[in-house]
Amino acid sequence: MSVASKRILKNLLIFAGIMVFLIAVVLIALNKYTHHDVVITVPDVTSLTIEEAAPYFDKKDLRFKVVDSMHVSMQPPGAILEQKPAPGSRVKQNRIIFLTINAISDETISIPDVKDFSQRQAIATLEAIGIHVGDVQFQPSEFRNLVLDIRYKGRSVPAGSKLPKGSTVILVVGQGYSNGEIIVPSMHGLFLDEAFETAHSKNLNIGSLHYDKEPASKEDAKTYQVYKQSPITGKSTSMGKKIDIWLTTDINLIDAPDEVYIPADTLNSK
Repeated sequence: MSVASKRILKNLLIFAGIMVFLIAVVLIALNKYTHHDVVITVPDVTSLTIEEAAPYFDKKDLRFKVVDSMHVSMQPPGAILEQKPAPGSRVKQNRIIFLTINAISDETISIPDVKDFSQRQAIATLEAIGIHVGDVQFQPSEFRNLVLDIRYKGRSVPAGSKLPKGSTVILVVGQGYSNGEIIVPSMHGLFLDEAFETAHSKNLNIGSLHYDKEPASKEDAKTYQVYKQSPITGKSTSMGKKIDIWLTTDINLIDAPDEVYIPADTLNSK
């Protein structure tokens, strides 16, 4: 091999060595910069507030960002509902965790114009958008069974007003110019929602609720059924009056016969 060839080969080897060294330095630096070997387990911060969750992220060298909010009535305002990546995921240091929180203020509903709707139509419209009709009050009016007003906490609610979703309102309905007697319907065996619907369909209201055992929650209360009522089935009452009901999950009470009013003249004729 000539001297010139040996010189060229030597230079190539030196160049190759320098390149290998530079690549190694770059890879080591890149590895340190990206924390290639450092993996963090994402903590579970759901149900915590941002203030409560922040120390967990700081301790793990993670960042967070609130990207969305929604309203969930069963969770406190400001509570974290969702997080991405999910709890338990393995990420690199300094990763951003995206959070969805429960809205600080209650979700509001724009009240539709239900004046001159029938009572049934107005109740269906309001219930469909998340507004509960607790009572129906009747006032003398030229037109029977048409809605005159909506009231919330003693005040009239004009169409377009905003109320918190889930609010309970009073519906004011015309009763014509007579007090009209109503025969009390049977509530026996009905669930709570069905009892309200039945009472309203007969121009009556549900009054006091009596549970033989206090429900654990609102959802639990929906599983109770009526086993007793006052006034009893068949009694005569006036429009807008309230029916007190007793509720239970005891099948023996539910299966017991309904108490029915029998007029005195009917008994005397037998």
